Amino acid sequence: MHIAVIGAGNMGSLYGANLARAGAQVTFVDPWREHVDAIRKYGLKMDGLHGEFVAKAHATTDAAEVKDVDMALVMVNTYTTSAAAQSARQILKEDGFVLTLQNGLGNIEVLQGVLGEERVMAGLSFHSADLKSPGHVSHTNESKTYLGELDKSESARLKTLTDWMRRAEMHPVVESDITATIWGKFVHNCGLNALCAITDLRPGHIGQIAELDQLQTHIIEEALALVAARGIKIPEENPLQAVKEYGRRKFHRVSMLQHLARGKETEIDALNGYIVRESRKLGLACPYNEALTALIKGRQYIPQEEGEHDPN
Repeated sequence: MHIAVIGAGNMGSLYGANLARAGAQVTFVDPWREHVDAIRKYGLKMDGLHGEFVAKAHATTDAAEVKDVDMALVMVNTYTTSAAAQSARQILKEDGFVLTLQNGLGNIEVLQGVLGEERVMAGLSFHSADLKSPGHVSHTNESKTYLGELDKSESARLKTLTDWMRRAEMHPVVESDITATIWGKFVHNCGLNALCAITDLRPGHIGQIAELDQLQTHIIEEALALVAARGIKIPEENPLQAVKEYGRRKFHRVSMLQHLARGKETEIDALNGYIVRESRKLGLACPYNEALTALIKGRQYIPQEEGEHDPN
């Protein structure tokens, strides 16, 4: 199976490396020249929860170099999903398809708009990884990969992909209603990612600080109010408790914190910012998510010109 990973950041590298180790033909497509050059020259060095190994795979900054792809795994940040969809369209075989494991909401619709509904499969990941340096990624949290067809069918390609994910030890779970599962993780991400990013803490630290624990509660409650208003039934019986219990056990560096540390734009608009936009449309108050979104946007802002410095 020829798999193109569009977006070779921490998570794209994690999945691509393990699929390559399982025997798939993997090509990484990413604009970061140093990372691409390191993979081409030395392979992709992995360590962490799956042990140390070097994945041999092709890597390029130019999607035009890639042909005859069976599946394109889209792992870019949400603000480049449209460009990733265009790249996927030119590299996929006629019967090829896209799998998105991206965080946040809105990515599926963008991909379908470019590729058509039938060529997009969705999923989500509860694994985590940390991009240490060009060509070097650590697997920091091991969990499950949820997969499903958006039309709820049990397709042949879903069975094939599930088998590959199992061989890659990414612990696949097939969901009959992947959309509901994605909304469930959306609530998790909204309750954890931005809060950890703005405080420079790990998920397990949040519940240890009473004020942050209460703030997290408010953030999640606003997310759940939007879920209820949309009439969506997410898998967890008690989502608030589920997020808090999950967070208490995790001490990895969340992806949004990694983005801020590298001076990259975050996915805040597809997470807490999405709550703000959609809640306003429905007349729902969301002051905690509004504040958190504004703070993250401030942290990721890079002024074009430096102002005057206080000499004292």
